[in-house]
Amino acid sequence: MNQTCDEMQELLSGYLDGELTQQQSQRVHLHIQNCLSCRAMYDDLKTMKQGIASMEKQTMSEKELQRLMTDKTATSSAWIGWLLLIGSLSVVLAIVVYQFFMNDQTSLWIKLLVSAFYGGIAFLFLSVLRQRWIARKTDRYKGVDL
Repeated sequence: MNQTCDEMQELLSGYLDGELTQQQSQRVHLHIQNCLSCRAMYDDLKTMKQGIASMEKQTMSEKELQRLMTDKTATSSAWIGWLLLIGSLSVVLAIVVYQFFMNDQTSLWIKLLVSAFYGGIAFLFLSVLRQRWIARKTDRYKGVDL
């Protein structure tokens, strides 16, 4: 196998998916007409793609999906998980902030700059969160499933 075959084999998947430029597609097309090993790889990839495309997709009915999403055990365990995560992160953050501000080796200017930076991030996050909360009430795509 030569360098041209290595190049073409890298392009075969894109060729099958129609993602190559016209020039690249022509190069691959001409190459697989003349190279048996690359042609075999192309045929294997094409067979694999057709096999995957013909596979039956498992779908869940809307009723089953709704039942799954409103299951008491799932929702309560999700709330417990979120509370534990937020609580533990809050404790860790409080310890880190306390240690940072109690450290005498860090100058006041550095403490103020770091505080301003993270305070800015927090205010931006809260403003976006507030906007999303307000927009949620009138979101016309709220019930749209993709």
